[in-house]
Amino acid sequence: MDEHIVEGYYFEDIREANKAKKEYFNICKLKGTISFDDLQGLKNLYLKLVSKKYFSTPIGYSFLQEMREYLVENTGDDGLPLISVERNNVIKVPQVLNEKHPEISSEKYKKLRVEYNRLKRTKTILQIAVIAFGIIIAGMFYIMATNKNVGYFNTEEKILNKYATWEERLESWEDELNLKEDELELREQELNKR
Repeated sequence: MDEHIVEGYYFEDIREANKAKKEYFNICKLKGTISFDDLQGLKNLYLKLVSKKYFSTPIGYSFLQEMREYLVENTGDDGLPLISVERNNVIKVPQVLNEKHPEISSEKYKKLRVEYNRLKRTKTILQIAVIAFGIIIAGMFYIMATNKNVGYFNTEEKILNKYATWEERLESWEDELNLKEDELELREQELNKR
């Protein structure tokens, strides 16, 4: 028997299935000790179980619902508190799989269940991969926006600016050299005149 199935319920999480087994065991013990003739005691037990949220699986919820229906039927008190239900990963499995879907055999159901779990894992892995790629792409955009020396962007302009400054320096040096040359020529002419 599959460890995930407890009393006609399929639990995706083995821990939930184990919790349901414990609840079923406790329910069996309770049924052996409680007296259904003592309606006030049964009502007090129901109120205590509901208020302390003693049960948290469909097994326990169905037991509480049976108790509630029995109390309402025998006491006429419809003011009993409702059962607070938590979200669980549970699938109700028919007692006989072919009961609702005669075309699905128990072997086919098990294969579908395995395939479903495989696809669920694949979906999770793909979601993680998409999130990782999204973070990487966002990081690339962040680097591109904050870094002034981004790769090849504006490289041609940077090179042209660099050469333009070199050209300006060379021209200023050439102008200085021309001035000095002119000065030297004037001196030489003055010296030659003497």
